[in-house]
Amino acid sequence: MDKHQILKKYILALNKGYGTSLVCISPAGYGKTETTIETMKEMNFVEGRDYIYTSNYITPLELYKLLEKVNGLEEPKVLILDDCEETLKNRKAVGLLKSALWETPLGKRKVFWISGTYKIKHQEFDFNGRVIMLLNEMNTKSPIINSLKDRGFYYKIDLNKQEILDLIEQRAEIPYHQIPEKKRKEIVNFIKKVGYNSNNLTLRLLPKIYQLFQISPNHWQELSLKII
Repeated sequence: MDKHQILKKYILALNKGYGTSLVCISPAGYGKTETTIETMKEMNFVEGRDYIYTSNYITPLELYKLLEKVNGLEEPKVLILDDCEETLKNRKAVGLLKSALWETPLGKRKVFWISGTYKIKHQEFDFNGRVIMLLNEMNTKSPIINSLKDRGFYYKIDLNKQEILDLIEQRAEIPYHQIPEKKRKEIVNFIKKVGYNSNNLTLRLLPKIYQLFQISPNHWQELSLKII
């Protein structure tokens, strides 16, 4: 089982109610977002109906509102927080997530926002959804951050260069716009030849070179060398 299949298993388990959260960490371009969204689609879940996807920074107040909004979705009621490192630097935001992901002795996951500054309709609610956090990095020395990791599933994707090249070769089997299969294989062989020793080797390299080929079919190799 490859490492993206393992991630899929975690997402499947979460969507079936086994756990309240998943924290997945990998460097950018390792396919965690793509795998997550593909898995949701494979399970026939629809964004806005069964799950909400958001990326980058969210203020604590908007996170509170978003968690409450997730409660109104259809099962499995999932909030996907992508590239949320900046959000997790805010102690208030982390506090909200901690409350949302762990039951009290009464069996409730109570989330509160009590403030004299911000007037909101509901100052508390019982969260009954799930949260997936996709991160490029995580401060595992922080006890506050580790408390999120300990509340659910935690998975770190480490890919060596050969594994990345193998995945690129697999993805090249999938049609991409009108690039012929023979040309896609040629592009993969080029990546294998010049990309193994590159520090820029990620799964994002393949679509980038596809695009360079579309822009300049006669000079795509020369252009590609600038980004590998």
